[in-house]
Amino acid sequence: MKQIWMTSLVVVSLMLVGCSNEKVEEVTQTVGIEHDLGSTVVEETPISIAVLEFSFLDALYRLGVNPVAIADDNEQSKVLDVTNKELTNYTTVGARKEPSLETLSLMDLDLIIADTSRHSQVYDDLNKIAPTISLTSNDSTYEQFVETFVLLAQIVDKEAVAEQILAETETKLEALKTELSQVLAGKTVLVVSPKNDKYTAHTSSSFVGAVLEQSGIQNAIVNEALEVDLSLEQVVELDADVIIYMRDDLEGTIYSEWTQTQLYNQLSAVINDEVYVTSKKEYWTQYRGFASIDFITAELENWFLSK
Repeated sequence: MKQIWMTSLVVVSLMLVGCSNEKVEEVTQTVGIEHDLGSTVVEETPISIAVLEFSFLDALYRLGVNPVAIADDNEQSKVLDVTNKELTNYTTVGARKEPSLETLSLMDLDLIIADTSRHSQVYDDLNKIAPTISLTSNDSTYEQFVETFVLLAQIVDKEAVAEQILAETETKLEALKTELSQVLAGKTVLVVSPKNDKYTAHTSSSFVGAVLEQSGIQNAIVNEALEVDLSLEQVVELDADVIIYMRDDLEGTIYSEWTQTQLYNQLSAVINDEVYVTSKKEYWTQYRGFASIDFITAELENWFLSK
């Protein structure tokens, strides 16, 4: 668990009083934050915040804090997805993979929240622009997502709000688990995000895998790795009862090739019409937050409880 500690910064300035100079001490409260790449001192309860991943945006938005700068992949629609179409007043800093350091440097920021896997190479540059913490998002597990949410709540002084949100989410997932455990009893589910030349499954350890597990779904692949690439022969050997595709743009991926084969069409999920395709891939593969949980659970209810 990452730690936060309080510090005080004493600034001594000279004030002209009458005909004499008088020293005035100003005490600024700061907090030290442990993160993936070390520790960073920031002003207590930062207000002007830049986020370089959607899960950080999701967390702050749920806590009632709107970032002033967002790496939105130059697609405002994604920010609208995560913020229930509410947040429009912010500065885009470009793509999550390569955020614009120039744009960030022109802003008066209290804090930058970066992703460790994407931004470790430019961390020092970011930290020169404004105090920067680096957390796990792109390769996040569900447990890491919760840990990050709790940490961000501490930073923005919204711990009570965070506790309530987590409790409500747990209650929601438990209720869904009660229903889905009956409908899908004994069935295994393969969760896939096919690429052009790879058939990539998300395991029980991934963010999506953990959300599904807490919703009462048994992942066909129990593995410590977050993702595994499968051959068609391995998919046949697994022969999961249900297949969920986390992409809404399957044409042109390896899926298009495999669906033309006899092996694929002999899968139990295909024969029994238990193949499901998301209506919007970003919630499953990019956002990794409460917006994702809400969307994924809604699709699960539609697929399995509305028959």
